[in-house]
Amino acid sequence: MEPDLSRLGSSLSLTEEEESGLNFPSGLWHADPTSKGFFLVGRLLTSKSFHPEALHTTLKTAFNPVRGMDFKLLDGERFLLKFFHELDRNRVLERCPWAFDKNLVVLAPVEAEDEPTQINLDWCQFHIHIHGLPLGKMTPEIAAFIGNRLGKFKEVELDRNGEVWGSSVRIRVALDVTKPLKRALKIHTALGDDL
Repeated sequence: MEPDLSRLGSSLSLTEEEESGLNFPSGLWHADPTSKGFFLVGRLLTSKSFHPEALHTTLKTAFNPVRGMDFKLLDGERFLLKFFHELDRNRVLERCPWAFDKNLVVLAPVEAEDEPTQINLDWCQFHIHIHGLPLGKMTPEIAAFIGNRLGKFKEVELDRNGEVWGSSVRIRVALDVTKPLKRALKIHTALGDDL
């Protein structure tokens, strides 16, 4: 539908008054962006229809925001979440991924200058465990290399001394949800060995 509107808009002949546009005063245009709240845009990865009120109630219960949360359906697949404190919004993002009725909920932050319907919702962050690495190879650099091979590496879980060690390495990676999920990734060392 949007391409049709842009094509229609480009074919319009504007009058001189319409062409002059609308100039906002700087004080009005640069209002405090946090005065309206802290926002996330999301979509539910499903081909089935869903009940928006059930989604709202379930997410509000799961997120348990201290200062509250509002919900607004934007179109058939996107919704907007408004939090009244930044910590509530950040906690929801840090604990991704979320699910509703066994379907993935993809969330992304909305900043003051963003148009919620234009934000890319093809990526979702997941925690991934890397097993089988030798203890001496459990480094943030190797974790980042593996994470970037899977998707977009975000962070590695470090202990209180800033080190990576244990039975596995836990990383956070953004994965493209439009592609099939990789079940495993074989690691080949520089010497040609498989881990």
